[in-house]
Amino acid sequence: MRVFILTLLSILLGSVGVAQEESTSTKDFSLSSNKHKFFFFWGYNRSVYAKNDITWKGPGYNFTLSNVEGTDLPQNGFGENYYNPTLFTIPQFNIRVGFFLNDKYAIAAGWDHMKYRTKNGSTARFSGNIDPSVSSHPDISTDYGSLVNGDFATIDNFYLKMEHSDGFNVLNFNLERHDVLYSIFEEKLGLKLVSGIGLGVAMPWTNSKTFGIRNDDRPHFSGMGAQVFLAPELMLCNRFFVRTTLQGGFASMWDIAITPKSDKSDTHAEQTIWYLERSLVLGYRFHIFKPKS
Repeated sequence: MRVFILTLLSILLGSVGVAQEESTSTKDFSLSSNKHKFFFFWGYNRSVYAKNDITWKGPGYNFTLSNVEGTDLPQNGFGENYYNPTLFTIPQFNIRVGFFLNDKYAIAAGWDHMKYRTKNGSTARFSGNIDPSVSSHPDISTDYGSLVNGDFATIDNFYLKMEHSDGFNVLNFNLERHDVLYSIFEEKLGLKLVSGIGLGVAMPWTNSKTFGIRNDDRPHFSGMGAQVFLAPELMLCNRFFVRTTLQGGFASMWDIAITPKSDKSDTHAEQTIWYLERSLVLGYRFHIFKPKS
């Protein structure tokens, strides 16, 4: 993961160097002049999640917990994880690369590295069936095997949890609209409003437990989703920008990996997560090729 991001950064920085040599016109880099430019940003996010249903399917069980509460997993304080290049993929981050089709519209692709975990101690309504032989555990007060439809179960993350903590990763493909709201100093400084819609590919890196058995953490294609967003953007010196985004979306995941890699059975979980994400990112706008005059 870190190698991928560092490689992408080195390519982008090289492109920026070429861009600076090829395009030095102040007018060309006004806020309203965007056609055929690229942009890149990196930043961090927090998310809140609507209550959702989670279904577990495997040998001896097929059940759903309804209205499950979930939380994100932020880092405590502004520590080394935010500025050490070998650690900065640990927090909840956003990365994006985009290309302007014209002065107002751009396409972008990126990665929202959110995190999700079921809230320990919360309750959810049970439906389905569990064979008691697969759910017994001496350290758990709740006997999931004895539950019947309509019962309330207590979430115990030691025993039964859904946690996308190495990433509730959503690969985004967006269409953006850029509108200049205000500018000064010949458009060297100004405020824009960015809005857009997109499709998402869910690639969670899931750290789950099913009746005390932990799965092997690994990224896994699990489903699809969509998102909409609105973002005020402060442009600085024509090229740099600070963007704060409010994004709402969902990911419908029908094949979440919940077993060790060696388990070849048709065991999986299903979950649709609705989220509201807020992020703060720093970005740069540049040319890769010299625009035609």
